[in-house]
Amino acid sequence: MSVFSDPALTWYIARATGVVTLVLLTLSLVLGVAASGRTLSASWPRFLTQGLHRNVSLACLALLVAHIVAVVLDDYVVITWLDAAVPFVSQYRPLWLGLGTIAFELVVVLIVSSLLRHRLGHRTWRVVHWSAYGCWPLAVVHGLGSGADSRTQWSTWVTAGCVLAVMIAIGWRLAIGRPERRAWRAGAAAVTVASVVVLVLWAWQGPLAPGWSKRAGTPPPASSAGAEQ
Repeated sequence: MSVFSDPALTWYIARATGVVTLVLLTLSLVLGVAASGRTLSASWPRFLTQGLHRNVSLACLALLVAHIVAVVLDDYVVITWLDAAVPFVSQYRPLWLGLGTIAFELVVVLIVSSLLRHRLGHRTWRVVHWSAYGCWPLAVVHGLGSGADSRTQWSTWVTAGCVLAVMIAIGWRLAIGRPERRAWRAGAAAVTVASVVVLVLWAWQGPLAPGWSKRAGTPPPASSAGAEQ
């Protein structure tokens, strides 16, 4: 019997790769913000930050692929390859799984735009690359909405740590911005804080509250359905 046919193994791989992917995606975003700050240091030049950012992003993509493969192979719930590629068509928590699908596609755009940076032109690259960072909030919401560990203490702390890290990075980047763009920076800071407040309130009333599994659109497990037939 193949090790990948072991439901316990695929279940744990799916959970572990999902959590580690979020951590790496957070690190990639923080490094991207740091690289955009154009800070110089004799002990840590900017090209090292850019190289680390690129390598972390590639590792993130590899783990994300492993996560998707494990989720599809796991038979606790039925998730097909089509569900992994097309948003919002899954029978299992369609909205929250669909956000994860979009996040994966944006990660691919992020990697491709990095590899083609010198071919796209600086302005086009900035628009595409930074737009693709929308994958991070989608990944956070996807993890909370569809993750089996959302209500566990360790998962809550990991997610909170990722959000805090990004908040600090964005706050630092806005603080060192151009003085003539003070109004824009203040608006961006207000939107960032408001977004985090909305996320916390939603998580508290949704994924972290009892009864979320049913409200999220979870069908009966495939094993249970088979037993009833």
